[in-house]
Amino acid sequence: MFNTLKRFRQSVLAAAVSGRLTEEWREEHKPAAWKIGTLSQFIEKPTYGSSSKSRPEGKVPVLRMGNLQGGKLDWSNLVYTSNADEIKKYQLESGDVLFNRTNSPELVGKTSIYRGEREAIYAGYLICVKCLPNLNPEFLNYHLNSPTAKDYCKAVKSDGVSQSNINAKKLSAYPLAVPQLEEQTEIVRRVEELFAYADKIEQQVQAATERVDKLTQSILAKAFRGELTKDWRAANPDLISGENSAEALLEKIRLEREALKLKKKARTKKVTKVT
Repeated sequence: MFNTLKRFRQSVLAAAVSGRLTEEWREEHKPAAWKIGTLSQFIEKPTYGSSSKSRPEGKVPVLRMGNLQGGKLDWSNLVYTSNADEIKKYQLESGDVLFNRTNSPELVGKTSIYRGEREAIYAGYLICVKCLPNLNPEFLNYHLNSPTAKDYCKAVKSDGVSQSNINAKKLSAYPLAVPQLEEQTEIVRRVEELFAYADKIEQQVQAATERVDKLTQSILAKAFRGELTKDWRAANPDLISGENSAEALLEKIRLEREALKLKKKARTKKVTKVT
């Protein structure tokens, strides 16, 4: 089920960036055609994050590649800085899109958006992208998490021994089609609605799975304590301790096998004497 939901989200993003998600909307509203170009035409010059060493404690969190998860920011497992110059230089603004430029071949290029949740700066393995007025940051975040962007990242990444890299130049060359802001807003609204639906199903599945796991453990515990067959044992005492009990039947089988062995030995001796 979780893999199905993952594929569903990717299908939604594919439909969003291709225009299929708002086909009917365009027929009704008649917006201008999508502008085709590269990312560099819709953003300010991308910037790399801080390369200074972070601390377990400090004034401001330093977001790293591990904090980018599923298009959102994970605010757990944080490191910090108290350096005033670093904070001033790398301070994030609401709507900044963070792109992971160095990671494993499978994860390089993952992207999340900063929505001003709390003051923060970004580390060196991240690229900060600031959108120009004609590009909605939420739309860009969905675009860079789409199958189209993933395919692009696979094609342009530079592979090292264990990590891959996509620099700012390659990121800026990412080809995309951008609709008018009104349609971008509508696309973002529809994606959020469909993702919320998927999230709700995922929560329900997770809750049901946890209940089943707990129920299974409870049933096993009762089985080992004999609680599952308590009523049956009370209704069938002769099968528990009488001549029809499992213990008595096993003993009967054992005796029959021993008797059979003795008969075979007796026959063997008789045949030997005759010979």
